[in-house]
Amino acid sequence: MDNHRIISAELCDIDNIYKIENNVFHRNSWSYEMVQDEILNRRSNGQTWVLKLSNNIIGYCMVRFGPNEVHILNMAIDIKFQNNGYGKQLLHHILKEAPINSFIFLEVKRGNFPAIRLYSNIGFEKIHIRKKYYSDGSDAIVMRLQNK
Repeated sequence: MDNHRIISAELCDIDNIYKIENNVFHRNSWSYEMVQDEILNRRSNGQTWVLKLSNNIIGYCMVRFGPNEVHILNMAIDIKFQNNGYGKQLLHHILKEAPINSFIFLEVKRGNFPAIRLYSNIGFEKIHIRKKYYSDGSDAIVMRLQNK
């Protein structure tokens, strides 16, 4: 994982983030406007980070901060860079940014076994199932981690 860095997303990154979003999530992807709105939201309680490899965006993570909690809203690594530890790097960055003793929450599609394994290996625990959460009718697993 040489030559990679994680930085705050800029408005000029929207097209690249949206491209990854569509390639990874297909029919369940966020709209362009949703991605744009989330990047603009960083001025309030949101933050989007991009993972760059040789100045190319290969992943992103969108979070919102609340009192003693962080919500991971959306995260993806470009398909051709998956299974190389980049998702883990991005999650560790979020853990460094999250306040100590805060809870970090996320939802993951019940059938997304690689993501569930990644989150579980970092220490996230399954706490709830949201039935038919996704537009295709799939359930979401709500996971939580206490940042110590």
